[in-house]
Amino acid sequence: MTATFPTPATPVIACENLFKSYGDLEVLKGVSTQFQKGDVVSIIGPSGCGKSTFLRCLNRLETINGGRLEVMGQDVSAHKLSWKALYQLRSKVSMVFQHFNLFPHLTVLENLMLSPRKVLKGSEGDCQAVAMQYLTKVGLADRAGAYPEQLSGGQKQRVAIARSLCMKPEAILFDEPTSALDPELVGEVLGVMRQLAEEGMTMVVVTHEMQFAREVSNKVMFFNAGLIEEEGRPEEVFANPRSDRLRAFLRRISQH
Repeated sequence: MTATFPTPATPVIACENLFKSYGDLEVLKGVSTQFQKGDVVSIIGPSGCGKSTFLRCLNRLETINGGRLEVMGQDVSAHKLSWKALYQLRSKVSMVFQHFNLFPHLTVLENLMLSPRKVLKGSEGDCQAVAMQYLTKVGLADRAGAYPEQLSGGQKQRVAIARSLCMKPEAILFDEPTSALDPELVGEVLGVMRQLAEEGMTMVVVTHEMQFAREVSNKVMFFNAGLIEEEGRPEEVFANPRSDRLRAFLRRISQH
């Protein structure tokens, strides 16, 4: 009898030797990694090291100058993708931005229903039901008829997370989701993110919240000068950093 072996699961996102430049400025210098279903990965590092650019490349908000990017096994690394391919990609890999990016002229409910109606072609009734489901999940069902200007920063970010969930994504990318918030509002957003992690959502989070990275992530990546300089389990990265640059970064962070 011939032995059979299980094949490893296809990563939700995989990249190999990813390069990104702006003119002569090389921001990503050959990044290779992958994210499996259920991973919660925190990306840390100094300002200007390429963290946010890397995240934006993963759902093709940025063009890629070299290397290969796959989402659910599909190659999406072509220099130019059709609008249809981009819509499909961004329905699978959603993004939550630092500054919320809600449409100010639409109510909370309308903000959540917009992409499912246009991209997923859902009916108004179905999209409204899903939107209310996720508003309830983030504790904001009572704000469905409000406009963004009527919300606190923490509420806006929770709405942005609910909007991402409405697309039923395979993964959500978070680009410093708490850095624009007043300190007392950070906890409510991190609480929603913790819940999503516990429920198995694949999440890649660029963050300065070291406690979140320690307690919620199953992997931490330290970016430096356009490359992943160090990665591993949180307890390894924080307790036993191998690189001088990571040790210096953690010392500086701990002083704030």
